[in-house]
Amino acid sequence: MKIEKETKQQIVRNALLSLFLYILPIALMFITFAITGERPWEKKPAKKEITKSINTKNTLNNGSND
Repeated sequence: MKIEKETKQQIVRNALLSLFLYILPIALMFITFAITGERPWEKKPAKKEITKSINTKNTLNNGSND
């Protein structure tokens, strides 16, 4: 079964458009990194701050309000 020339051209055009739309946000991200000079992949992760919860309830009644 042969594909018509017009149908083949539409398939190729749609495939190229899909690739362009897929690559566009990635390219914009790297262009933004180049302009701003940011390199987020080189930053060390921030240390987690350890916080203790403060229990203001009376421990004799196990937190119930009776």
